[in-house]
Amino acid sequence: MDTERDVTRIVRSWLRTDEHESAGRVLDDVLGRLDTTPQRRSRWPARRITDMNTYAKLAIAAAAVLVVAVVGFNLLPASGGVGGAPAATPLPTLAPTPTPAPTPTPAPTATPAPTPVAFAFPPDGPLAIGRHDFTINSVPFSLELKADDWLSNGSFGIDKGVPGQLTGDGAGFIFWADPPTGVFSDPCANTVSPPAGSLADLAADVASIPGTDIVEPPTDVIVGGYPAKHIVITIREDIGCPANTFYLWYGTEPGNARYASEVGSTIRVWAIDVDGKIVWIDGETYNGAGPKPGREIQQVIDSIQFE
Repeated sequence: MDTERDVTRIVRSWLRTDEHESAGRVLDDVLGRLDTTPQRRSRWPARRITDMNTYAKLAIAAAAVLVVAVVGFNLLPASGGVGGAPAATPLPTLAPTPTPAPTPTPAPTATPAPTPVAFAFPPDGPLAIGRHDFTINSVPFSLELKADDWLSNGSFGIDKGVPGQLTGDGAGFIFWADPPTGVFSDPCANTVSPPAGSLADLAADVASIPGTDIVEPPTDVIVGGYPAKHIVITIREDIGCPANTFYLWYGTEPGNARYASEVGSTIRVWAIDVDGKIVWIDGETYNGAGPKPGREIQQVIDSIQFE
């Protein structure tokens, strides 16, 4: 057996053939140098042992193995596992930042329509010269007063003159929040007739109330640009009951009825049709009144303006 070949075989068998190729190149280089490098002559006497060269080769080979082992160790992956360089740790995939949805623009809030006022009246007390606002049966309008001696009761009527005194120079208005629908067939007994079927029928019924006289029969007129029925009656002296128990016409609300202020008074009625809603106004002058209070009442009616 060739000792040199055994050394080479031993070294190569110690090195795993699947290690990095650099270790094999180192070993080949070392063995090549061992075969080709001439031995220098030693200054010391030569040894007498015949296998000296073989042992020296073994020592050198062992040193080479050590070098190869160091080199191979340095070439190993840092984790100690077998194989190439460690795979790069993948960076975590960042989820894309969601684009915020646009904030919806709130729909404009509709402003609720104001609730219509059914009835509005000047406050209790004196009324100045000029225009004054009213709302009767949900119909707004204004009228003008040309004198400063009118008073409001704050609820349904205005009067001219001394409050509570029905004198010849006095006058008054009643504005009906609940328009009349029928008349009394027996005013002193409070007996009612059935409600009228139309405004024309109601005007005809007013003109035929027992205990009254017709001054002006039902007439078609215009008030504030709207059609109206106008009737004028007087209360006779012989009605047979006190004036404040002599009932003329009634509304839909229980107990809402018109009675005479005094015998001998004159009552003027305007029943105005404003787009299907009736605005009913009574104007009254008292026993012994001259023409002036009646003219003032007509001036107020002529000044009415509907909105």
